[in-house]
Amino acid sequence: MCFALPHKVASVSNSKIVMEDGRKVDFAMVKSVKKGDWLLVQSNLAVDKLTESQAKLMRSAIKEVSSGLKN
Repeated sequence: MCFALPHKVASVSNSKIVMEDGRKVDFAMVKSVKKGDWLLVQSNLAVDKLTESQAKLMRSAIKEVSSGLKN
């Protein structure tokens, strides 16, 4: 199963973007990406642009599920 995660853009170059965690991501599927944007990333490919509130809600839900699996 593939899982896409929200990540924040740290920098943008011609063909790749660098996320805050240092990963380099191809953004051919997403238009008009700039530093500070939130993207939904799957296997080092940006698949969609998110609002900050959508990204934070997704991160919160992922953390809840993850902590529930540890217990």
